[in-house]
Amino acid sequence: MRMSASWRRLMIKGFERLILVPFLYYAGISGRKKVLEIFDRMKKMRTMHRITLISSDGMKLVGTYRHTNQDRLAILLHMMPATKESWDAIAEKLLEHGYASLAFDQRGHGESTMDGTLDYKTFTPEQQQQKRLDLEAVLTWAHEQGFDDACIILIGASIGANLAIRALAEHHDLPLAIALSPGLDYRGVKTDDAIQSLAPNQKVVLVASDDDDRPSWDSVHELHRLNPSTVLIERHGLGHGTNMTDKDPSLIDEIFTYLPT
Repeated sequence: MRMSASWRRLMIKGFERLILVPFLYYAGISGRKKVLEIFDRMKKMRTMHRITLISSDGMKLVGTYRHTNQDRLAILLHMMPATKESWDAIAEKLLEHGYASLAFDQRGHGESTMDGTLDYKTFTPEQQQQKRLDLEAVLTWAHEQGFDDACIILIGASIGANLAIRALAEHHDLPLAIALSPGLDYRGVKTDDAIQSLAPNQKVVLVASDDDDRPSWDSVHELHRLNPSTVLIERHGLGHGTNMTDKDPSLIDEIFTYLPT
C-alpha cells in the first residue's frame, strides 16, 4: 500500500515532536549534534517532491520540486553530462532566499530517458535543440501552479545557460537568467541573436572562468559586447558550469545578489 504525501508529512511531524524533541533533552552533545543533523535532513525532505511532466512532443521529464510559501520560482537547467542533482546545493540556497525551485532532467539525461531509449550522447544538433520543448513544458507546469512569468527566474549551466538566454528572448516577462558558462553555439542552441532581443526589464548575468576548456570565456565577453546591459562575472581557475559554484560556493552568494526581491 502506497502512503500519500500528506500522511508521510504527518508521520514525520509526529516523529519530530514525540521522539526527536524529547531526545534532545537527554542526549549528550555529540548525540544532540547527530540528531539535529537528522532533523535538518527530515525538514529538507518535507520541501522536496518528485514530479513528472510531458513535453509537447511526448517526452516524459522527471524533476525535483522544492517548495516554499513564497510566489517566486527558479527553474534550473543542467549542463551536459550532468543531471538535476547537480543543482542540489544551489536549490537549498534558493530556499534560504525565499525561492522555490524546479530542477529537471532534460531529455536523454538522468531519469528523462524514456525507459532507457534516449541518450543525449547520441543526439544530433536538432535533437539537442528540442530541449527547448522541455523548458516550455516546465514553464507550462509553473503557470499551472500559479507562478507568473514575472516571478520566475532561470538558472542554467553550459547548454542549459543557452536555453535560459533563448527563453528570455521568447518570454519577455521573465525577468532574469543566470548563465553559467554559456556559449555562442552549443549543439545548435545559439545565443548571439537572443542576447540582442531582450526587453528593457530583463537581465542576464553571464558567468565564466578563464580556465574553461570550452569556449565560454570568449563567448561571455562577446555576449556582453553584443548587449552591454548584461552583467559579466569573471572567475579564475573554476572550470565549467556548476563546477564553478561547487569549487567556490561564495560565487553562489555573488550571483544571488541579482535575484529579484
